[in-house]
Amino acid sequence: MNRTVWIVVGVVVFALGLLNIVLGMTLLPPMAEAQEKGVIAGWWLVWCVIALSAMSAVALGGFLLAAGVGKVPETAD
Repeated sequence: MNRTVWIVVGVVVFALGLLNIVLGMTLLPPMAEAQEKGVIAGWWLVWCVIALSAMSAVALGGFLLAAGVGKVPETAD
């Protein structure tokens, strides 16, 4: 595959991970409001899922960028 494609897809994956965090901050209520309503357990669960998917995006994006630069032997031309 073309190296440029690997790099572009890696940047897109990083952007999707960042978008995931921004959407979580926008759509979820603040922690104090969740505690007041008594839904703090669900609030923590959702933020854990957001954090895991953001970490996965960082790992996948890093691999794709490394593949694009030629640091991964299996993908080197």
